[in-house]
Amino acid sequence: MIWLKKKWQRKILTLLWPFRFIGARLTKFPPVGRLVKHFFFDGDFAVYLPHKKAQKGQVKVVLPDAVVNYFIEQASFRFQMNGCVCRETNRCQNYPSDLGCLFLGEAARGINPALGREVSVAEAKAIQKRVDELGLINMVGKLRLDRVLLAVSPGERLLTICHCCECCCLFNLLPYLATPIGRSIQKLDGVEVSVDGPCRGCGRCVETCFARAISIEEGKAVIGEQCRGCGRCVTSCPAEAITLTIEKDDFIEESILRIRSYVQVD
Repeated sequence: MIWLKKKWQRKILTLLWPFRFIGARLTKFPPVGRLVKHFFFDGDFAVYLPHKKAQKGQVKVVLPDAVVNYFIEQASFRFQMNGCVCRETNRCQNYPSDLGCLFLGEAARGINPALGREVSVAEAKAIQKRVDELGLINMVGKLRLDRVLLAVSPGERLLTICHCCECCCLFNLLPYLATPIGRSIQKLDGVEVSVDGPCRGCGRCVETCFARAISIEEGKAVIGEQCRGCGRCVTSCPAEAITLTIEKDDFIEESILRIRSYVQVD
C-alpha cells in the first residue's frame, strides 16, 4: 500500500497530524514504544548536517554540500518528491512546500511516479543549492518510516535526504519519543555546539531548537546532551554567542563512511 498516493490517504495524514505529539508521548509506555519502534523505526540511523552558515568560516569543512553531493554523485537512481508532506500538512508559512525529500538508491526506483520524478545529478545539486539558500537543514540517513509509507524495499538501498525547517519537521517529535526511538536520530561525531560569547539569554535559540536541547539557566543559554548538532541555534543567535566547531580534518570522510555503513546508494 502506498500511503501517500491517493487524496484520501493524504486526508488521513492531515487529520492525524495535530495528534502526532500525543502519539509520540505514548511511545514512552514500554509496550507501545516497542511496537512503534519495531514497525516504524527499527534499524534507523539519521544525522543532521550543520548548515554551512553555522560553521562561521571553518574552511577545512564544507557542509552539507560535500556529504550530500557525494551521495548524489554516487547514487544509481535519484528521485525528487513533488512536495514536502510535513510542510504541506502543517501549512507552513515560512518555507516553500514544493521542496520534498530526495531519495537515493535502487529502492527509490519503486516509488510511485505520481509522487515525484527522477532527477539528474545536476538537477539534484541545483535543488541542494536552493535548500542552502533558504536556510533549510539536511537530515540524511536510513528511515524505515519512509520505506513503509512509500512501500519500497530493501531499506538498506534507500537513502533519505530531508530538507527540514524548524517549524514543521516531523522530528520535532524527538523530545517526546521514547529514548530508544529518539536515539536513531544522532549528532555526527566531531560536531560540538557551545555557548562561548556574550549570551543575553533572549531565548531565540530555545525557540529554534527542534530537539529541545537548549535551556536558559541564570540568564544564559545552556546546550544539553540532546543536541543533534544541526547548527540552527548558531545562525539564529542575535548576539552570535553560540559556536559550532568541527575539529577533525577527516570529518567529511568519516561522516560518509558512517552513513554508508547503514545504507548503500550505488
